Amino acid sequence: MRLIVGLHHLELGGSQLNALDLAVSMRDYGHEVAVFGNYTDRPGPVADLVRDAGLPLIAERHPAERLARTMPARPALSRALARAARGFRADLLHVYEFSVALDAFYGTHLRRGLPVVTTIYGMRVPRWMPRYGEIVVGTQQIVDQAAAFRARPTLIEPPVNTDTDDPAAVDGREFRARHGIADDEVLLVVVSRLEPDMKAEGILRTVRAVGLLDDPRLRFVVVGDGPSYADVAAEAARVNAAAGRPVVVMAGAMEDPRTAYAGADLMVGMGGSALRSLAFGQPLVVLGIKGFFLSATPETVEHFLREGFYGVGTGDVDPAPLAADLRELLDDPGRRAELGRWGRKLVLDRFSLKTAAQTLDGVYKRALAHPVTPTRRLTEGARVAGHKAVADLLSEGARRRVRRILG
Repeated sequence: MRLIVGLHHLELGGSQLNALDLAVSMRDYGHEVAVFGNYTDRPGPVADLVRDAGLPLIAERHPAERLARTMPARPALSRALARAARGFRADLLHVYEFSVALDAFYGTHLRRGLPVVTTIYGMRVPRWMPRYGEIVVGTQQIVDQAAAFRARPTLIEPPVNTDTDDPAAVDGREFRARHGIADDEVLLVVVSRLEPDMKAEGILRTVRAVGLLDDPRLRFVVVGDGPSYADVAAEAARVNAAAGRPVVVMAGAMEDPRTAYAGADLMVGMGGSALRSLAFGQPLVVLGIKGFFLSATPETVEHFLREGFYGVGTGDVDPAPLAADLRELLDDPGRRAELGRWGRKLVLDRFSLKTAAQTLDGVYKRALAHPVTPTRRLTEGARVAGHKAVADLLSEGARRRVRRILG
């Protein structure tokens, strides 16, 4: 089978890294795989990772990453995907996230009937998405929600390459030395793209919690870059100035952050990064939005298995409760070691890349076995365009009402 994997951008992020791991696994299954991605100014670091993995890269420059509100897809990227599919002689497109899914649907699928598999690692599947076709999601909760209005999605929890993400295979001492972390200090690390929608809030709250603790044993290193970098760096500078020492270190992005995971004593994070933390045998506090945080333990694991390594809180973003949880782990190295062993076993048993690749290969076979007639493609295309337009108008109306209320 000839397969194109479509990414919504080429910057570092959990979705992109998961897609690349699975693309390499599919290549190892014997499929011919190329990676498509769009970029604004220049290809991001994921482009180098794709090339390093030995996969062909089809990079398309396009200034708009988000969907336009006046149309269901971006015509330029729909045409680019169609050209890539023709040039590669693809049998199947596997695209990640909403925007590229619609670009693929209104491009080569609508015109030629090329099968499209979509992975959505967000918090929901919108009702305006196509009702047929194979969709992959990351939590059982989203499977159940989406199955109420469309063909049932397949659950593939964000996979972890447990061969490379292995504390026995990576030495974290160089990372600690580079950032001036002493052997007797407890190193807290987050590895994340710094973006405002889902991640910056929890990372900012962690910076503030570390400031509240003001414990000379604890250092916090933030690994990542993105639109919210300046906000996080400003809060880190405030905490460091109040403490009179470098409590929080802004490390920037790392193309290969494995040494950061291996060098940590304690992690905070979400999604794929949370699972990589567990794979490295690190105790973990999972972050979310609206004040959510929860330590990953045998007692809380059912929450994560159903809803993913993320969460939505009550809206209380006070950093003091998070500081109290971090204090308990800081004071109990035995508990940290116990949770680290448990987390590594959990990932090996449930989240390995090998298991995910087996499931995904079955998804591809189902997609190829069920071609869609031109009539159904056209009917569904009209339905998706209408539903998305209504959703966008309602969203715009809601924003106008909020603006009126706020004056």
